[in-house]
Amino acid sequence: SIYMYIHVYTVRMEKWIFYHIFGLFAAVHIYRSSSILNILSVNDSNVTSRVIDYLPNLLIQLDIGEALSILSLAIVFLYVVYLLYKLYQAVFGKTFIIFKQVDRDVGYVITPGRTKRDIANMVRRRKRIGDIPPPYPNGWYEIMRSEDLPVGGAKAVSLIGQHFAVFRRENGQVSIMDAYCPHLGANLGVGGQVRGNCIECPFHGWQFDGETGQCTSIPYASKVPSFAKTKVWPSLEINGFIFIWYDVEGREPHFYLDEMPEIKKGKWAYKGCTVHYVNCHIEDIPENGADIAHLKTVHETGVQAGSKVDYNLSTWIGRILTHHWKVNWEALPPPQAHIGRMTLSMNIKLFGKWNIKPFDFHVVVDQIGPAVVYLRFKLLFGNGAFLQTIVPEEPVMQRLTHYIYCDWWIPTFLATWILLSGDAIQIERDAIVWGNKTYVSKPVLVKEDNLIVAHRRWYSQFYSENSTRLSFKKEDEAAW
Repeated sequence: SIYMYIHVYTVRMEKWIFYHIFGLFAAVHIYRSSSILNILSVNDSNVTSRVIDYLPNLLIQLDIGEALSILSLAIVFLYVVYLLYKLYQAVFGKTFIIFKQVDRDVGYVITPGRTKRDIANMVRRRKRIGDIPPPYPNGWYEIMRSEDLPVGGAKAVSLIGQHFAVFRRENGQVSIMDAYCPHLGANLGVGGQVRGNCIECPFHGWQFDGETGQCTSIPYASKVPSFAKTKVWPSLEINGFIFIWYDVEGREPHFYLDEMPEIKKGKWAYKGCTVHYVNCHIEDIPENGADIAHLKTVHETGVQAGSKVDYNLSTWIGRILTHHWKVNWEALPPPQAHIGRMTLSMNIKLFGKWNIKPFDFHVVVDQIGPAVVYLRFKLLFGNGAFLQTIVPEEPVMQRLTHYIYCDWWIPTFLATWILLSGDAIQIERDAIVWGNKTYVSKPVLVKEDNLIVAHRRWYSQFYSENSTRLSFKKEDEAAW
């Protein structure tokens, strides 16, 4: 816990270190100064008036030393307010952590003389993609959190090879349309205005109904043609998120995401999230749930060793805490055939011998469709869930987000600095593999890998006859 606190705190606060030092120096200066302390130490109700009377004399006399004392007092006051605010955030606030925000990628081995961005681009060019399945399976995909779209708000969103205009109508309902106006192609999500339950194009003022997509008004035309309309995509707002239904065949949703009653009733509070960008096919990520053998190789070493691949059990730091797993994966029968369920129990042992019982971790992981996961966990100090979403921003570039909800009384620092950050370390270990592997459509397997076969068979239901596939102009060059 101490290690995780130091690790995450320094990662997120290192740019503020100057302010911490400045505040401490100001406090030392006040401690060494006498005049201002003498005024503040008077125990009566006229301290405020004494300070007010003192300031003009200070300015007239231009006493630099006393002026520095007043300035230091102001700095210390602001510094204390800042620390109290951060303490409030640590207990009650929400945390948003984007790991590798600048590089947008994790899982690349550093080469001397090259930046991470250069290495990431080089790996993408040279990586053998393999005979991958269609990059955009049919199912539900996250658009954004509900709180990010107020009534009357409109945004442009790009994912799964499509561009969308997302807006919240005045009746509170969310609409998702094709982004580009059928008139002359303006993006409705960029500068478009919500008018009642319609969105107005920023280019010529055409208005489209948020429910039907039909054009309802053209300000300069005497008649609105019936064929003036745009596509409205099926959407779902649940658990504080907005999702879009994608089906290349144009079919209506045949399964839905479940509502979490703990979130709806306020028993679980949102504590924060992590975002990773991973260079791989979307199916590589959920397939991990059925790949039980990789847990010992990749995840047995405790989180204290970090995400680096060279911190394994052969190092002393890797042997301090170790993870031990009991895992099973199964595809649920109809009518829940769209759910793949993993049950997992994890024990943490000290030096591989002594079980630390308070840190036993029991989870039920439901993969609902191709891109949404509910991971419910039980701990000694409370319960909660990770909500994982995978969004293909490009055919082989995934935005992997983990949101954490837990009992409202669990402090934010415990949920984020321990659970969320520990989870992020495990993700980055996988990302090192995902970002550098190729997809093998016909792998060489042993009988102990039977769950991988079962998972691929289950996941194939989200592809259909017309699912978009990548073609290849020449070896390793992907094209549409």
